Amino acid sequence: MDKNLKIVYLDRITAGPIDLKERFSKYGEYIEYEDTDSGEVDERIKDVDIVITTRIKLGREQFKKAKKLKLILITATGFNHIDVKSANEFGIKVANVSGYSTNSVAQLAITFLLNELTPVNRYYEEVKDGKWMDITVPDYQKYPIDDANGKILGIVGFGNIGKRVAQVAEILGMEVMVAKNTEKDNAKTDSVIEKGGFLRYDLYEVLEKCDVLTLHVPLTDSTRNLINLEKMKKMKKSAIILNLARGPVINQEDLYFALKNKIIKSAAIDVTSVEPIEKNSKLFELDNILVTPHIAWKSEKSMVKLMDDVEENLKLFLEGKLEGLK
Repeated sequence: MDKNLKIVYLDRITAGPIDLKERFSKYGEYIEYEDTDSGEVDERIKDVDIVITTRIKLGREQFKKAKKLKLILITATGFNHIDVKSANEFGIKVANVSGYSTNSVAQLAITFLLNELTPVNRYYEEVKDGKWMDITVPDYQKYPIDDANGKILGIVGFGNIGKRVAQVAEILGMEVMVAKNTEKDNAKTDSVIEKGGFLRYDLYEVLEKCDVLTLHVPLTDSTRNLINLEKMKKMKKSAIILNLARGPVINQEDLYFALKNKIIKSAAIDVTSVEPIEKNSKLFELDNILVTPHIAWKSEKSMVKLMDDVEENLKLFLEGKLEGLK
């Protein structure tokens, strides 16, 4: 093994409390930075062989200067922050990880769903304010409680996470409708496709019929702004949107407008168009949205499996067996 490799983790803060120095020092000199600003990237990667990153943007201009760079290990599934085409042109392999957080993300999706139907966070705030009797007797409809049983769950993105969410939803007595594709200009058709025991429907039919819409697609040219005002206007006024994909899959300005004007009932999102979300975001004006800080993938088990898979990608690279992203 080439012990002269230089490995740098640009945004180690995203990995949580897991010890990584012992893990990666086996392969060469390992340096980690808690985080890296855009102006610091060039200096930090100029003489390294391997970059590890979760969310730092890397493109052609960085690759031109990083003469020794051979491999980018992404500690995530999404890779829209890496210019993969340019990396390949410079002979740099790029590898991501998938499937490590299926249970964790699905769990938060179901948590969002159940909390939207039984808003426990709002009831807790009322109890803290000494309103136990007020909220349960004269004003019990202030935060209505609804049943999941009999509701229709629309799923956009039917990979491992979408499938796991569908399985749990069926246990809760929900009907599952899976969107058959995610093209922005998805023309309405009448075809229904059977796959994996779940029916697949045209996206517009899913939007029109679902009570809850949950998003689990990667961010691509075809999914950016996939859910916009036009699509939200197709939904029921009582509909709920959950986003555990990527922030830009929903047009955030349109989401604000739809929530503010009661075009849909509510939303719960773990991702935003800019992360961290701006402190003065208009979304905070609303009382019908819940925002969490991109935590769905961060269970302890998920993080351990993630780093195991990242290390496996590194081993495959050193053995000449890593295909990499194209």
